[in-house]
Formats: sequence, C-alpha cells, structure tokens
Amino acid sequence: MEKDTITLTWSMVPDGWALCYNDACPLHRQCLRCQAAQLAPEELTVTRCITPQALKDGQCPHFASAEPVRMAKGFSTIYEDVLKKDYTPLRTSMTAMLSGKRIYYEYMRGERGLTPEQQDAIRALFTEYGYADSVHFDAYEYAYQFPWV
Repeated sequence: MEKDTITLTWSMVPDGWALCYNDACPLHRQCLRCQAAQLAPEELTVTRCITPQALKDGQCPHFASAEPVRMAKGFSTIYEDVLKKDYTPLRTSMTAMLSGKRIYYEYMRGERGLTPEQQDAIRALFTEYGYADSVHFDAYEYAYQFPWV
C-alpha cells in the first residue's frame, strides 16, 4: 500500500488504544489519537478518552503522529548469507529483540509489520555480526503506527 493511498479506518485502531477528543489542541490535525477519535463509535467516546489537560506548553505526552510509516513485512531470507557459527547467536538475539519466539515468527512470516525503529535495530544487529549487506525484508507497506503511550 502506498503512503498516499492509505486511509485510516476504525478497524485499524487497536482495542483499548486511548483516543483524544481535544479539538482545541493545536496538534489535533497531526495526531493519530484525534483522527481515530473522529471514527470511534459513540459508545466508546467516554471509556477511551485522554484528558484535555494532557497538553502542556504545546507538548502532549500522548501525541501519536498521523503520518503513515514504511513497515517491513517478513524476513524469510534474512539468514541466507549468515555463516553457521553466527546463525544461532544472531537468531537468539533477533528472537529476544522481537519479544520471544511466537512474536518473532509472526514478524518473520509478515503477519506483523516491523517499524522503522525495529528495522534499524535489526540492521544494527546484523552489522555487529559483519552482515551489514544481508538485511533484506520480504516486502514493505505503509501503515499507521499505534504507540502504547
């Protein structure tokens, strides 16, 4: 999906993700929480709300950018150039970095998207082992990033 064609829908918003209804906030046009709030069913407006007092000195600790990011999907060939002696420690580090085996496999199969920060961390890890040019992801797509702040 291209960056310009992605449209935020309510089905994209994770369950329990806090929303913001502060239309007076100067950041509301760039904030994913505010944009998601506009799509929320009415019965959720009371239970998933950030207080308007969150904005202080023009900053909000709950701000989430409404700009889609380039997510990597899957890494089925990432170990192809890795030597046997480096495979196990590299894979162990990757598994720990990606929160354990189950979630590691979800990322590997492309069921979860890797954020730009995660992609950078993976590249740094492979560079540390001497495989800077070996990091290739299966595909990319633009998506909204929903931080749990």
